[in-house]
Amino acid sequence: MNQQSHLFDYLAGHRTISLTTYYKSGKGVATPVDFVRKNDRLYVSTRIHSYKVKRLKINSNATIAPCTMRGKLKGPKIDVTVKILPKEEEEFAIETMKEALTLFYKFLIAVSKLAFWRKKTEWVYLEVTPRT
Repeated sequence: MNQQSHLFDYLAGHRTISLTTYYKSGKGVATPVDFVRKNDRLYVSTRIHSYKVKRLKINSNATIAPCTMRGKLKGPKIDVTVKILPKEEEEFAIETMKEALTLFYKFLIAVSKLAFWRKKTEWVYLEVTPRT
C-alpha cells in the first residue's frame, strides 16, 4: 500500500471533512464539506464563487480532518494540496461523486438547489491530494 492511500484511510466511515483554506496572511478558515474518496484522492464540490475557492486560487495548500456536519473535528488534521479542476477534468469527479451518492445525500442536494433557485449556481470540483 502506498503512503498516499494510507493517509486517507483514517477517513473511512466519514462523509464530511473540515477543509481549512488560507488567506494570504496565513489565517486559516475551516469549512465542513462532504467528500468522496477514489483511490488516493478526495473530491469535493462547491459553488464557484465561494470564498474557499477564492482562497484556493491564492494558496492551494490546505488541511483536512474528519468532522461532523457542523464542523466539530473527529480526528487529526493532515496537510493536503487542493486543485480546482478545470472544466475538461470535471467529468471524472462528477461520475465519482454520483457513484457514492446515497438517497439522503441526493435529497440534500435537491434541497440546496431549491435554496439557490433564484440565482444560477455554477459548481466547481476540487481534487484533494496529500501534500508531498
